Amino acid sequence: MNTLIKIDHYLTEQCRLPSYQLWESINGMDFSLVSSHQFHDKTPPPKTLGKKIVLAYSEYTEFHFYYPSHSTIVLRTPRSKRLEIYDQEHLTLLVDLHYLQLMLDREKHIRNKLIESIRDISVLEDLDFLLTKILENALSVIPSADMGVLWMYDDDIGKLIPKAWTGGPSEEIKNMKMNIGEGIIGKTFQTNQSIRLTSMDDILRESATMSSENTQHLLNSFQFETLQSIISVPIKVEENTLCVLIVYQNGHTSLLTKEDQRLLTSFSDQVSIALKNSKLFNDLKLHNHLLIQRDEIHDTFIKISLQSKGLKFIVNELNKLIQKPLIIFDFSEDHVFSSPGEWLSEFPNELKKLITYCQEPSFHSIQVLGQEEKLLFIYPILAIDVPFGLIIVEMNDGILLPLDKMILEQASSIIALEMIRKHTLTESFYQKNHDLFHDFLECKDNYLLTQKAVELGIDVTTNNIVILINIPTHLDIQLTNIQIHKLISLIKQHFHSYTPIVFGYRNKITILCQFSSQSEKNYLLNNLKTIQTSWKYLYKGDLKIGVGSTYQELESIQKSYTEAEKAITYLVSKRLTGIMNYDEIGINRLFINHPNEELNAFINEVFLPLQSEKDKSLMLEQTLLVYMEHDRAPGKTAQFLHVHVNTLYKRLKKIEEILDISLTDTEDILKLQLACYLRKTSNSI
Repeated sequence: MNTLIKIDHYLTEQCRLPSYQLWESINGMDFSLVSSHQFHDKTPPPKTLGKKIVLAYSEYTEFHFYYPSHSTIVLRTPRSKRLEIYDQEHLTLLVDLHYLQLMLDREKHIRNKLIESIRDISVLEDLDFLLTKILENALSVIPSADMGVLWMYDDDIGKLIPKAWTGGPSEEIKNMKMNIGEGIIGKTFQTNQSIRLTSMDDILRESATMSSENTQHLLNSFQFETLQSIISVPIKVEENTLCVLIVYQNGHTSLLTKEDQRLLTSFSDQVSIALKNSKLFNDLKLHNHLLIQRDEIHDTFIKISLQSKGLKFIVNELNKLIQKPLIIFDFSEDHVFSSPGEWLSEFPNELKKLITYCQEPSFHSIQVLGQEEKLLFIYPILAIDVPFGLIIVEMNDGILLPLDKMILEQASSIIALEMIRKHTLTESFYQKNHDLFHDFLECKDNYLLTQKAVELGIDVTTNNIVILINIPTHLDIQLTNIQIHKLISLIKQHFHSYTPIVFGYRNKITILCQFSSQSEKNYLLNNLKTIQTSWKYLYKGDLKIGVGSTYQELESIQKSYTEAEKAITYLVSKRLTGIMNYDEIGINRLFINHPNEELNAFINEVFLPLQSEKDKSLMLEQTLLVYMEHDRAPGKTAQFLHVHVNTLYKRLKKIEEILDISLTDTEDILKLQLACYLRKTSNSI
């Protein structure tokens, strides 16, 4: 049976009251009439809130029942009818039961509102609506609160701004922007601690740090003449304070309790969940949107690739997509494709050196002659972890959007495929030239030789010289091929029309140069040195370059090729790098094809017998070397060694005895001269 029915039944049946009224004030709210029987409707609500007391008026008597949290229930009876002590005690039990029922109903209401808010959290589309709804539910279970505002930290401006509000504030509140630590809101955010203030003095003290501008906006948005209490709680998302939830209570008495503070904290947790879910939902939407855009971008680049219009077309289309000046730098041909065309007319060597080994996307600043310093975003073009080139984007603002990064990622794959396709065609061309040129070298028929020369584009009336270049081999064949392409591009830039034939095969580049005069030959050889220097500076690589002799006859090109090969072989045998002209090898050309072990054995055959443990200074070995170096002139030799000529003769006699030779025998002298020459150059053998 309902508690009010029980009270009514007892008052009318047991106490036989002709009339009565039952009033209640829960949590300090105004009194409301909850039950009335034959009582004058015009009687005003009770005025006094206090402990359990009896108040007598001219027309009626009031029985006050006081409960925690500023809750009071008042029973009015006719003044003419008196209640016995027993009836008062029984009524107290009934009213207490009614109060308990009210508290249970309130807890049920709070639970329902919490469940409703939890259910509302699934509404992810409109975060502002969701936050306002949660705020309204919070105020419905804290009935003494008049107004609530949710403040959120804005990263862009570094301030707290009102995100949602309920209870009547005007649009003026939107003009407020609170610094961290400013006022009650800023302090709650800064300390990450909830605050409950129950006196005007405390509220004014904590609000003293608010700016005058924010204070005026707050006062204009809501009337605070009878402000009594405030609760402010922080809201954390993933351990970071993101928001502040604050409620205000007007009236004559401070009514916001610790229980209200606990309830508000519960709703703040729901706001935290809502914000987190909203963030996850928005991240998911963004990710899904990016995936859709990724597919669209991929389809776009696939279509571009199928058109096979080359890197110039691709760089123009890429510029349309990201709306920033950019270039594609092709490592293999050392070539730049830019869009717009005038953006970077000259590619600085410093940048080439910096980005040759770029393996990860990164930012770089460069100074271009005659222009301001540029901030560049460099995206490597890789194929099976081998760098083929770079996409370089000018960054005016230093910000690259996720969509732009996705575009560059997709573009790099298509560009890599385009470069691989281009390399495959170039390598096929090199292979064809290699086969044709070697057929030409092996041809012995003059008529066929002329035909093959015309087919290869060789001028039959000019001078010819063959140049061979070896680059260091890599375990990665693809990387070697890229360096071959790159070096050939460098050669074409410097040699122009002087090279009818230039191709790469494995780690070797073959060049046939043609010229009409000595000055043109000097020009070519000087450019060859420039290529060697540039390569070492830009790519930290050492080249072995062999140069054959000059011939005019077509059949002698094969001889120049063989000489260039011998010059390379000489560099390899000596473990040298650089440029070697065949005619500069001298007598060493006789030993090019001899194994180092055989040459060392010949040297040791002469010099090892001259060495002894007692002779730490290698006196006899030094004497023989100086003697041969001075054309076997005793006077000059003795003078160089700072010894008397007779001492020299004694040493020479000792050498003859040890080696069982004669310094007057022509064959023995030739053997010693050869051994001394090889000994002199043996440090690198």
